[in-house]
Amino acid sequence: MIKANPTVFKLYLEMMDSFSEYLSQKYSESSLDNPDYYKTIIIQKIVRMFHTLDTLVKEYNDEVSARCVLRGILDSVTTYCFIYQREDKDEILFRHYLYLLDGLGAYLKTIVDGILEEGDNKLDFKKYCKSIISEINNKLFSHPYLKSNNSNVVTIIKNTNWKYESLDKPKGLSFCKMYKLLGFDNKTANYYYNIMPQYTHGLCLSNFTNIDSNQLQNVLYESIPLANRMIQGICKTFPYEKMRDVFLQSDSFKKIIMCQGFNHDDLLDYANAIIRKDKMLLV
Repeated sequence: MIKANPTVFKLYLEMMDSFSEYLSQKYSESSLDNPDYYKTIIIQKIVRMFHTLDTLVKEYNDEVSARCVLRGILDSVTTYCFIYQREDKDEILFRHYLYLLDGLGAYLKTIVDGILEEGDNKLDFKKYCKSIISEINNKLFSHPYLKSNNSNVVTIIKNTNWKYESLDKPKGLSFCKMYKLLGFDNKTANYYYNIMPQYTHGLCLSNFTNIDSNQLQNVLYESIPLANRMIQGICKTFPYEKMRDVFLQSDSFKKIIMCQGFNHDDLLDYANAIIRKDKMLLV
């Protein structure tokens, strides 16, 4: 375990910005059969959340909101890697369809329950959701998995269960178990799973937060393993050397390297820790 530092956080933030911009230019057209567009949308969302986290810590000294965002980042990174970082393209597409179906179904349920007002825009989107859901269902029921004669496949589809462990073990995994699949050890996974809800659910611990700006930096440092995991996920799901070259040749990268506050020793320590595959890189 090494001490996290602002140099690493800033470098990762700039790297994610660069990757996100590159991918958004490359994948601008939506297609249900090509998850790359949706992967790019998720990446853009996560990068915005990292910037929000940075702002909440540095400008507002708001630990509660920052940790709520941190939990959102954690679950978004986990979802992205769990669905899309796989070797089997059939499995990626199957989980991708289920993930879309789950989200669209949840949206329509809020309309039915009257939680969202039914203005013209809402009604148009409701109609659009229903057409997409119908199209996804057609694709799921013509997916190669249906030819396996595995009864669990139909159950998984009916439950829109993109978190299933395997076709032979269709029960959905908890986020804590998915954290471990991402490479976090038991201690780290349990910390994320048990402590973060204190803030997101407004439990007692959220009422005793620290407003010291130096201590609040710890929230940013806790996000560094997630940034590292997100970048790994991007590079494994979009294996483009050019994407990395664009960042290394960018003005942003040069500014980081040349700025007065850049600490080469901090970066070297962190790079060595990644090579050693340290499980947790916090203060």
